[in-house]
Amino acid sequence: MRAFLASLEQCIEGENRHAAICLTLVLPEMAGAVESPQLEPRQRYSEWFDQWVGGKYRTSLLSGPRTFLSGSDCYALKCAMLYQGLEANATWPHASANVLSRYAFVLDSEAHCTHKNRVLQVSLDLFCRDALAGGRAWLSAIEKDSRKAARLKQGLNLQPFNEQ
Repeated sequence: MRAFLASLEQCIEGENRHAAICLTLVLPEMAGAVESPQLEPRQRYSEWFDQWVGGKYRTSLLSGPRTFLSGSDCYALKCAMLYQGLEANATWPHASANVLSRYAFVLDSEAHCTHKNRVLQVSLDLFCRDALAGGRAWLSAIEKDSRKAARLKQGLNLQPFNEQ
């Protein structure tokens, strides 16, 4: 997992944005499987995102708490991006009520979490960095849990590639 997070960081730093967003959207899938293997994929993805990244996308208003981007919405974005190449079909069960018409990844960090024409703009770089920070915090936390650490070791073991 450390190699995976290092790869994500390299993509962010190298401005390889397509790879960075793909790795970012896969991270809750991988970590959620270690964290809560008994849950179905959508639920474990959503819960992991909400716990480790979602706090960056919630705020309190006078009218009450507001969530800009939930784990469920992020799951739908992941499905649309990775399985449909950003050509989401609203009839597809994971499209989550037209999720792609409600969110747009932008390069302008000043526009992060701002609405434009009823679409939430999310800075791609900040979103990836938020997920990376959440992934690192989660990894640090689970290393103290022997069962989760063992599941992590049993899972995909990405090692840095040696150039030859």
